[in-house]
Amino acid sequence: MDYSKIKLSNERNSHVTKRLNRLSTWKFFKVIYRENLWRLFGYNFLMLLCMLPVVAVMVLRSFFISKIQHTLPLYNGFGFSTGAWFAGSGTYPAVADYFAAQLRYNNTFMGGMMVVAAVAMLFVFSGGFAVIRDAFWTGKLSAVGVFKSMWMGLKANFLYAFVSIAVIASSLFGIYELHVFISGLAGLKWLAIVLTVLLSIVELFLVMYLMILCSVSVTYKQSVADNLDDAWRLMWLNVLPNIIHLLLALIPIALYFVFSGNFLFQLFLIIILMFGGMYFPLVWQTHMMKTFALFHPVEVKKKKKTSETKSAVKKPSEKAKDEQSADEIKDEPLDDEPQEEQPQEEAQGERSDEGASAPEEQSADGEANNE
Repeated sequence: MDYSKIKLSNERNSHVTKRLNRLSTWKFFKVIYRENLWRLFGYNFLMLLCMLPVVAVMVLRSFFISKIQHTLPLYNGFGFSTGAWFAGSGTYPAVADYFAAQLRYNNTFMGGMMVVAAVAMLFVFSGGFAVIRDAFWTGKLSAVGVFKSMWMGLKANFLYAFVSIAVIASSLFGIYELHVFISGLAGLKWLAIVLTVLLSIVELFLVMYLMILCSVSVTYKQSVADNLDDAWRLMWLNVLPNIIHLLLALIPIALYFVFSGNFLFQLFLIIILMFGGMYFPLVWQTHMMKTFALFHPVEVKKKKKTSETKSAVKKPSEKAKDEQSADEIKDEPLDDEPQEEQPQEEAQGERSDEGASAPEEQSADGEANNE
C-alpha cells in the first residue's frame, strides 16, 4: 500500500494558533485537568448527556427483565397457579420456556431501541472530537470555547458521525441476533460461537476505520473520496497502535460488565460521572492527532544562540538558575514559538567578509607607516 498518497489537506486550524504538543495522553490530560478544571467537568457533562439515551435504554431493559421475573409463578407454589405451569403441557408452556420467550422479545425490542438511541452519540464523535482537536493544538479547552468547538465539529462531521453510529449500532445488533438464531438450532451452538468470534473481529476493524474517518473529517476539510481513502490508508499504516488505542478507549464498557452487580459498582459510577464522558474522545482523538502530526508537524522556531563570549562569562549562579527553570518546564504542555535561529550560511558569510576586510585594513596601516 502506497502511504505517500495520504493527503490530509486543508487543516481546520484557522480559528486557533497551533503550538507543538509532545505530551503523552496521560500528561496531556493532567495539563487540561490542571488548567481547565471546571471546563473539563462541563465538557464531561455534555458528553454524558449525549450518552444518556443509551443509558436510559439499558435501565429500561433491566427494569422489564426484573418485572418479568416478578410476574412468573413458582414451581410447587401454593394455590391454583401451579397446575397451569407444572408440566408445561398443552397450551401452557413451562416457566423456563415462558421466561425465555419473554426475555427474547424484550432483548429484541430493546436492541432496536438501542440502535435508535445510539444516534445521539454522533455529538461525541463530531463535537467531542473537535474539542479535543483544539485542545491538542492549544493546550486549553477554552481557547475558542467548548460550545464553539463543538458547533464547528458538528458542521464538519455530522454526516460522517451519523452514518458511522448507524452502521456500528446496526451491525452489533445484527451479530447478536445472528448468534441467538443459530444457537437455537439443534446442534449448531458451536457454529454460533465461531461466527460470533469472527464477526466480532470484523466489527473491531469496522469500528476502527469509521472512528479514523470521523477523526480525519473533523480535522481536515477534504472531499468524501479523499477522507475515505486517507482513513483506509491510516488504518493500515499504524494498525497495531490503532487497535491498542481503540481497546483502551473502550475500557469503560468492559468495566461496566465487570463491576455490574458488584459492590464496587458505585465507585465505578462515580468515576464515570467525573471523567467517563470525556474518556473515549480524549484517548482516541489524542492518538489520531499525534498520527496527523507525523504528516503536518508544527514548525518550531529556535531562539538565537548567544555568543560564546557571553556564555563564557555567565556566572555559575545564572547557569544554575537556567538549568532549574529548564527542569521546571519539562511538564509544560506545549512549546512556545521563539525567534528564528540565524541561518548558518549567513553567519559563515559574515565571518568570511570580516576575514577578507582585515588584510585591507592592515595594508592601509602599513602604507601609512611607510609614509
